[in-house]
Amino acid sequence: MSKSFYHTISDTQWEIIEPHLPKSKSTGRPPLNSRIVFNAIFWVLDSGAKWRYIPEEFGNWNSIYHKFRQWCDAKVFENILQSLLDDCRKFYLVEMDSTFCKVHQHSSGARKKLGNQNIGTSWGGKTTKIHALVNEHFQLIGVDLTGGNVHDSEVAIKLLSKITLAGKKVLADKAFCSEEIRNFISEKEAVACIPDKSNAVKIHDFDTELYKARNIIERFFQRIKTFRHIATRYDKLSLCFLNFVFLASVMIQI
Repeated sequence: MSKSFYHTISDTQWEIIEPHLPKSKSTGRPPLNSRIVFNAIFWVLDSGAKWRYIPEEFGNWNSIYHKFRQWCDAKVFENILQSLLDDCRKFYLVEMDSTFCKVHQHSSGARKKLGNQNIGTSWGGKTTKIHALVNEHFQLIGVDLTGGNVHDSEVAIKLLSKITLAGKKVLADKAFCSEEIRNFISEKEAVACIPDKSNAVKIHDFDTELYKARNIIERFFQRIKTFRHIATRYDKLSLCFLNFVFLASVMIQI
């Protein structure tokens, strides 16, 4: 058996995934086998290889790439992730942080009219930042992309606005200790568990025991970065990279 077919999803995983895929048209050319296409996309996620290097047994790489783009536009991967979250509605912790992803030179070259595609220049060179919200079940509940030069606090309120915070406890590090962020969390009837900076004028209540649970988001980043396509960004378009983040988040849960 070809080594590439070790990158296959199980029957149990396929039962979760298949209902969210668009139904094939009954007319025109015979449709691609969706399960093989999904396996090919998973192969790209795991290996970090170029699309054109997809093994022949998966089919034509260009057709697979175009199917991937169609699924991105249809929010297939985001919907699968949301369905997993719906199966575990009860969560009480919201952990917020970000991680850098080195941008490969092949990710440059998107049309200028499309913008910089969330690629920024920082001390590490060209980077993209994944800003994430994760619950205590290692589930991604909110995400945004920026260039690596964007400070975490600039994205925090936009990110927190994506979810219902009432009754939750928000865990974050010192990068998020501004009064604006704390007030926003309080207004949404949630509790902030954020340490003060060493030079803070106003000292806030801080639950040191609860804060220990913040390791969950660090472990979440470690898990999705085991996929080479996440550890290094190869995609020219943010849309594609974001959907690979969704897919990685799905694959660590199912």
